[in-house]
Amino acid sequence: MRPLITIAVLGLTLCAWAGKDSKDPDVLARQGFELLRRGDIAGAERCYAQGYKLKKITTSIISLAGDIAMAKNDREQADYYYGRAIYFDPRDTTGYMHYVRMHQKDEPQLAVARLQQLGRYRPDFRVDYLIAGVWYSANKVEQAVAAYDSIAIDSLSRDEQVAYAMSAYLMKDYQKSLKVVTHGRKQWPHDRIFTRLDMYNHTELKEYEAALEAAWIFFHPSSSSEAKTVKPTYLDYIYYGYVHNGLGKYELGIEQFNKALQLEGGDRADVLLAISKAYQNIGRYQQAVDYYRQYMTKLDKEEVTPFVIYELGRLYYAQGTDTAGGDGLTPVKKEALQKADETFAEVARMRPDSYLGVYWQARTNVAMDPETEKGLAKPYYQQVIEMTEQKGGGQLLEAYKYLAYYYFVKHDKQSSMQYIDKILDVNPTDSYALRLSQALTS
Repeated sequence: MRPLITIAVLGLTLCAWAGKDSKDPDVLARQGFELLRRGDIAGAERCYAQGYKLKKITTSIISLAGDIAMAKNDREQADYYYGRAIYFDPRDTTGYMHYVRMHQKDEPQLAVARLQQLGRYRPDFRVDYLIAGVWYSANKVEQAVAAYDSIAIDSLSRDEQVAYAMSAYLMKDYQKSLKVVTHGRKQWPHDRIFTRLDMYNHTELKEYEAALEAAWIFFHPSSSSEAKTVKPTYLDYIYYGYVHNGLGKYELGIEQFNKALQLEGGDRADVLLAISKAYQNIGRYQQAVDYYRQYMTKLDKEEVTPFVIYELGRLYYAQGTDTAGGDGLTPVKKEALQKADETFAEVARMRPDSYLGVYWQARTNVAMDPETEKGLAKPYYQQVIEMTEQKGGGQLLEAYKYLAYYYFVKHDKQSSMQYIDKILDVNPTDSYALRLSQALTS
């Protein structure tokens, strides 16, 4: 293997940052690491060159060579030097730690293997804790949780408990995460990270009262220093919104969601959808539609599925059939129902094998023709019958009842009785069919 460093031109062998000769390679290594931290690769190389000349090899000076290689994006060379440091003294942790730092994010399994090797030489070292940290830093949360599970929680530091709780949360094991958070809050009652996770986990578990308590503490820190170190993110406001929604306080939820939208990264699809649902829950359908359409713009083309389109149609339908302002078919309601009809038609086009689109077109046209004077829903219910008569279901009975009534209104007794008989074949005691039959025969 070729030497990494050559002596600089003009015979310069001094580590310039030290300001004087040093006979201690570890001192030179520390100086080299500091120079690398400052971005001075050339200065670090001089430190290494001076240390290398001393012929007093240490794991630190070898690891410095690895760090210089890393600074030059030469991972292969860095691997070589870290391996040399470990081979030189397998009980010294320096080479291992530099190797782990290089590999822990992209190749965590290599970092873990080295730590396991260190554990064989140094059973006194906190290898298990480091392994858990490696998995966490690589976002391998299942492995991280498994590693932390094997360690007594009382022996974990504050940061390790945060990593443990966060890993369990990301695994969606909210009960386990909450258990760790509860332990952490006993030791650090004012820690906003634990309080944040308390809010998140209780919300996911639909324990909204407990989530609200944690949210209040999080958003009203006990000291200004806490507010400065951990500021609310868009996700915090999102969860706060979900808490209010879960408690039925939809307008307060919308307020928090809108705060999330104002922060960078906060205009997420799920936030816009949550706002839409909150407006729907309080009967403000125009706003529900507006936010739902914004939500759709955040989706990739392949994510705009028939179901997504269908949900938009349901919002238009709800707006068109809303009775809060009276039962009359106002121009606003007519426009909403027309848009619902167009939207459900799109669902039918996208899924011609499903009755869902035409079924909701039928319902929408019933709303546009409440007295069944024009029979607007007739062709759609006929399609529903064609598509589902062999399968049965509530939608089939609904179609039969509409057509029975349609022909009743048109004074076509024979056709009306035909559909009444179909209803009674399915349910001989159906009160609607029996009343309509009686009206026809009286």
